[in-house]
Amino acid sequence: MFKFKDEPVEEKPQLIIVPMVDVMLFLLAFFVLIAGSIIPGLAIKTNPPETTQKTKVNIKKETVTITIKKDGSIYFKEKKVSLEDLKRLLKEAKRKNPLISVAINADRDSKVQLLVSVMDTAQEVGINSIGLIAKEKNEGNR
Repeated sequence: MFKFKDEPVEEKPQLIIVPMVDVMLFLLAFFVLIAGSIIPGLAIKTNPPETTQKTKVNIKKETVTITIKKDGSIYFKEKKVSLEDLKRLLKEAKRKNPLISVAINADRDSKVQLLVSVMDTAQEVGINSIGLIAKEKNEGNR
């Protein structure tokens, strides 16, 4: 007759990589999707002007991004607005946070008059902290 062993059989430990890969892919997708909303001015694609000057931005409690596209459309955060709507929205934002600042992401081919009008609108509301978003010019492009 056949006799069974009473000794316990030792199982070798195994490293299962599939769940680890799933977690890493999830984290990668999460960071890629979130990156557009964390960095101001990158959600709406424009071609900003280039600059050789590097300035450190003094971010206050809240920074609002206003985007001016080449076709003349204005976006407050990510919503398309007119100059009148922009003034109203900036007043509301200024009322909620008196230390608010504005970052203007203007396309290099947009009209300068529209940029000046947006800056004037922000100053009329009482916002004096206004910055322009530009990309750094490569040293080889000079």
